[in-house]
Amino acid sequence: TILLYIEKETGVSVEPLELGRSYRVTGISELYDTDWQLKPRLQTDFMPVFPPELMLEMEAENSVPAGGAIHYALIAYNHTEAPLTNVRIVAKQSAEGAAIDEVMDGGEREGDSVIWTLPELMAGGSATVRYTAAVSEEAEGRILTLPAVATADQWPEPVASGTDPLLTFVGEGVPIWAIQGSGVESPYVRGQAATQGVVIGVFPEMDGFWIQETQTDDDPATSAGLFVLTGELEAVVELGDLVRVTGKVREKSGQTMLHLLALEDLTVVGSGYQLPAAAELDPPPDRQEAAVYYETLEGMLVKVTGPAVAIAPTSKYGEAVLVRSDRGIDRLTYGLDTASTGLMIFVDDGSDATHYNLSTLPFALQSGDRVANLVGPLAFTFENFKIEPIRVPEVYPTDRPLPGLDEAGEQQLSVATFNVENLFDFQDPHPSDPPRPSLGEYRLKLTKTAAAIVAMGAPTIIGLQEVEHLGILEDLAEQEAIVGFDYQPFLVEGTDSRGIDVGYLVRGDRATVEGAAAYAAPEGLTSRPPLLITVTLKVEGAPTVYVLNNHFTSMSGGEAPTEPRRTAQGEWNLTLVEGILAADPEAYVIVMGDLNSYYDARPVKVLREGGLRHVYELVEPVRPYSYIYQGESETLDHILVTPSLYELLVQVEALHINADYPPAIPDDPSPRRVSDHDPVVAVFSLE
Repeated sequence: TILLYIEKETGVSVEPLELGRSYRVTGISELYDTDWQLKPRLQTDFMPVFPPELMLEMEAENSVPAGGAIHYALIAYNHTEAPLTNVRIVAKQSAEGAAIDEVMDGGEREGDSVIWTLPELMAGGSATVRYTAAVSEEAEGRILTLPAVATADQWPEPVASGTDPLLTFVGEGVPIWAIQGSGVESPYVRGQAATQGVVIGVFPEMDGFWIQETQTDDDPATSAGLFVLTGELEAVVELGDLVRVTGKVREKSGQTMLHLLALEDLTVVGSGYQLPAAAELDPPPDRQEAAVYYETLEGMLVKVTGPAVAIAPTSKYGEAVLVRSDRGIDRLTYGLDTASTGLMIFVDDGSDATHYNLSTLPFALQSGDRVANLVGPLAFTFENFKIEPIRVPEVYPTDRPLPGLDEAGEQQLSVATFNVENLFDFQDPHPSDPPRPSLGEYRLKLTKTAAAIVAMGAPTIIGLQEVEHLGILEDLAEQEAIVGFDYQPFLVEGTDSRGIDVGYLVRGDRATVEGAAAYAAPEGLTSRPPLLITVTLKVEGAPTVYVLNNHFTSMSGGEAPTEPRRTAQGEWNLTLVEGILAADPEAYVIVMGDLNSYYDARPVKVLREGGLRHVYELVEPVRPYSYIYQGESETLDHILVTPSLYELLVQVEALHINADYPPAIPDDPSPRRVSDHDPVVAVFSLE
């Protein structure tokens, strides 16, 4: 396997590609994160590769009026390396509703068939033959055309034109159920179609609206709803409008849609129609079965009468995750509740906006909130089915006070790892995302981060991830809430493309930092190299602690493809630990950070198999979480220590001040949702 990476700037689209078909791909080869990628540059860099055989395709209108005509075209392809002789193409008359009318291109009628004989079809060549069929004035429903077949002297076995009979609908267009089809992909994808339905949801910020047919088929596998993509066209429709739409059938990011290309292809037939009855969502627990269940409802009006419980808060993308209350589940933990992940019901905000605080959200949920009377069309975006509400649902908030930890005693060592999420200043240079903060927003972020440190019990050593530069940590240490702890900042710049680094704050009243150095792994393995500090504690006996702070490669390229790199980063940490222990076998060594790996994942197992103890072993079988992604509570932030230090461990907490909350309240100075990660704190007794 190889990853084909499409740069947005190229304009290359993968929509023309068909699942199961072979392609010859040209592009730039690049090694990225130890994996080879191929980057196509042009649409023509994808060229289909056909098996060496005779092939036949049949094309015709997908809808005609009663009394009209169906124009058929049959295209024979010779994909072999030699000419084919006496190529014989046979088309059958439709079963009922239409009769063969005109035959072209030298075809001859024989009974209920039309036959063409081509003396020769050159290697790599093609030939097209045509005929028409007259549709009866009394025809209705659909006309089924049986597959045509082709043979040749060198290819005696009949080749059919596709695997399914051709359907032509009589009337104003193709029903929505037929466009959706009974599978994941529309049978009309990449073609033109016209259809009709009642508007069930209008979402200008999503560049379109949803329609649903008033009468549908009896097949439970086909959906009666469809998204109409308007793009930049200013299409004016309202809930309850009956519309007729012509456009291109697309599968964009997995969602079946009809792309409106011109305003004249949209007609409002009538207004004030009653919306179809919404289907009550009740997905099965198995994730794959749930995907099939949702596919049959894609684009239709659905509802959750509820109440349902939010197991993940509203994200900055406006998405939250619910589970029906009658399922008795308040949280799903990654790796432990895999048999129940199909129960998740996603709800969106009806836009593609990114929300950096609550001010731009129509409503927001925190974990534990109850939701009732949620109704809207079922979309499929960013790999998930989700409800786009047509009105604000009823929300019953849960009481979730912000937690806090006591300060560790003078004969204790408190350490923490905390991904502070995009801690950038207000000056350039700045990455394209998130937006560069104003001076006031920067000061508020520092205030909230300092408040989080206080809530953590002001740990002696704090390993931070996603910090732009040392000056920010210097500003943070001077915040009024924590200035009395005399925090000393440490950070060494790495080579991360977004400019984020790992750093430390170390309490000067409790410890002295003897040295700090970054250790980049060989062969470019680490753009955010582990930062090692040597700390002497100001307690009786003055023990020395070595701390390695990490921010491993993210899973944005997929968990499996990126895990080998994180595993290698874990092994590099072990090499550094082994060097420390070679000089002092009883040394107190800590490996911490956002390892972007689950507790049972290979990168963390490598560290444990190398002799380190995970602080969560103290609370097993409980699995504290520090992050929530698409409804599943996860452990991404870790603290592992040498056995001699683990014996002194007395407390470990994941402080839930972030992961369970929606985007921050504007101007709120509290630690609530200062980041998307919760800090993890471990306390050791040195008495």
